[in-house]
Amino acid sequence: MEAKQEKALFNIAKDQGGYFSLSQANVAGIRRNQIYRAVKQGTIERVYSGVYRLSLFPAGQFEEVFAALVSMGENAVVGYETALHVYGLSDIIPSDIHLIMPRSSSRRRSHVKMHTNKLDEQDIINFEGFRITTVERTIVDVLASHADMDQVRMAMSQAVAQGLTTRDKLITQARKRSKAMQNKIERLLAHEV
Repeated sequence: MEAKQEKALFNIAKDQGGYFSLSQANVAGIRRNQIYRAVKQGTIERVYSGVYRLSLFPAGQFEEVFAALVSMGENAVVGYETALHVYGLSDIIPSDIHLIMPRSSSRRRSHVKMHTNKLDEQDIINFEGFRITTVERTIVDVLASHADMDQVRMAMSQAVAQGLTTRDKLITQARKRSKAMQNKIERLLAHEV
């Protein structure tokens, strides 16, 4: 691989925790056989089918999340229990990476729980280097997925206490889902926050 190609690949991978896809490498002018050769040399690691990592890139806190995002494509958004974990609002580490994808997505991965909720752009922020649902959207989604109520109460309480969201933002987000969801959030807020 030429120095120019290595630099282009690094520029792609640096914003994705050191991960990149074969299609991203191709856009950078790197052929598949060059990637395979780099894997044999140990400068690149194969993570999943079509997903690779620069071997010398420093490990980060959310390695599995970055790998899942790269494997699912640029429209993937971190959500649900995985988002709670990323925000530090849950003691539970989810067994799968929860990603929200457009309804037209057909990719399936064994390590990813795919949700196809409709997201508005205001429900998505950049946090820790990837696209993730806002704290209030995350909490409403987790509550709607019939998660453990103690987990939701704890997440709400910590989020408000840490200044990650407000009571009003939680109620507004819940109202977008339904009147019943708004009532649930208001009841939880009345007793816990």
